[in-house]
Amino acid sequence: MKGAFFILLITCGASYAKNNTSAPCKPGNGPKVKAVTEGEALRLPCHRSFYNDKSSAAFSWFREGTQVIQHSEDMRIHHHGAVLFFLPLHLNDTATYSCIWRPNLGQCVNFTFEVRVYKAKPLNRSVLWMDVEGHGSYLEILCPEDTGELCERGNGTLGWYKDSIHIPNMSEQILRVYSASNRDEGIYICICTWKHSQKDFNTSASRRLIMTAPSASYPPIIKHPTSDTETAELGSSKTLVCAVFFGLNIKDFCDLWWEINGQIIRWENRYTENITREIKDNATTYTAILTISSVSKEDFYSEFRCIAMNTQRWVNHTVTLKPRETIYTQIVVSSSVLLVFLMALVVFKYFIVDLSLLFRGVFKMRSPADGKVYDAYVIYQRHDLEKAVEEKIDNFVGRLLPEVLEKKCGYRLFIHGRDDLPGEDHMELIETRMKLSRRLMVILTSGSEKGHEASANPEDYDRQVGLHQALVREELKVILIELEKMHCYSHLPQGLQHLILKSAPLRLEGKGRNSDSPNSRFWKRVRYMMPLPTAFRPTPGVGETHFRYFI
Repeated sequence: MKGAFFILLITCGASYAKNNTSAPCKPGNGPKVKAVTEGEALRLPCHRSFYNDKSSAAFSWFREGTQVIQHSEDMRIHHHGAVLFFLPLHLNDTATYSCIWRPNLGQCVNFTFEVRVYKAKPLNRSVLWMDVEGHGSYLEILCPEDTGELCERGNGTLGWYKDSIHIPNMSEQILRVYSASNRDEGIYICICTWKHSQKDFNTSASRRLIMTAPSASYPPIIKHPTSDTETAELGSSKTLVCAVFFGLNIKDFCDLWWEINGQIIRWENRYTENITREIKDNATTYTAILTISSVSKEDFYSEFRCIAMNTQRWVNHTVTLKPRETIYTQIVVSSSVLLVFLMALVVFKYFIVDLSLLFRGVFKMRSPADGKVYDAYVIYQRHDLEKAVEEKIDNFVGRLLPEVLEKKCGYRLFIHGRDDLPGEDHMELIETRMKLSRRLMVILTSGSEKGHEASANPEDYDRQVGLHQALVREELKVILIELEKMHCYSHLPQGLQHLILKSAPLRLEGKGRNSDSPNSRFWKRVRYMMPLPTAFRPTPGVGETHFRYFI
């Protein structure tokens, strides 16, 4: 009866173990390979942070995922909480071992190890730790941490061997080689002799010493990250990469790690860290990858610092996380930028005249010396006009133009009847004065007097010469002004019609007291199209001569 009960208990325990291992557990690490030697002892902690943790309640060990490992001292393979013991190792111990850690209710972490046991002789290269490569007269060989820490924490005795020959008087974790040469190359073995349950056991670690060419060590240079901030999405995973260049053919000590708010990252549920070493074209680069499984609000207020060090210097780079912009934020920002651009465009379009005149006034800008005498040559029809049109032209050309542009704005105009000399050749006068002018100002009228046919008038030659200068030779810029709204331009020369299509004429508006104000809308636009004013030179007699430009 008791035997049946014992068999039932074992069956239930195996079923319980199977159910536990089949339950979803978060992986604590990737499968870690342990290459060991037959006949030696192995002390395998679940994780380095649990090195001395002997509380068995939170830890369970399994072989191949289902076979429960007991914690009885009588068993060759047993565990003390987070530590698994092989006392000693057999060849058939080669298998996959799992450590299940349940820190709290509902939490489960699975640490996996692949143990590979090799024969003691001949020495299998698989059990060798990373080679020690160096040059120079002094070298150090460090006993790998598993064996070195075992001796240090377990009060064991450490001994060194070179190619299976004992090295006397060497019992420290670091073996120092002085006056190193190629003769010192070989396999160095550190053996720790330690006690467990009043029994002596040996654990060894082997490394090959290779003499190499000299290396060049530099102060660490952080290649990545280059920015102080990175974006992340709340609740999603985030990877922070820190890549550091340490030098060429590096053999000296160097290290790299991440800290969060000044604290070294211990294994936690949300943070994992992986460090790799790469040598490419003799350049040694270490990379530390910090993975946040699920970004929380706390991470947005934390400082993630990558720290690199070697024998020359410590360097660090701090990164903070900021929430990634949502599509709504991007739309708002883009719309705001577009709105500002459109507003600036509108302001520029409707206030370009005022801004330009303000700029000229503030900086006292004047026309450079170009050999010109007049700022504008004025063309207008002087014959065959209706009475009302004649009076408008008489008022505009004889009074307003000189009053505003010359007296108030400092421009100099050439106007027939005022500036030509008696007896002067008319055609020669027109050509000469136009060459001395910076602008051609054309006053447009609605046409000839009804029933009167226009003859070859002097102003016709004005227009021909001026249009030739403006259209063909492109020497003059033209300012078109109409004194009233004109519905048809067909009576004008084709050259003028072409200019009107390119640039709409300015229309004189307003007949009140502000019609002669330089700051009215019409005169601002005229001043904007005029060249920069020359130094103020008042014209003698302006405003005193009675203008009658018609016969």
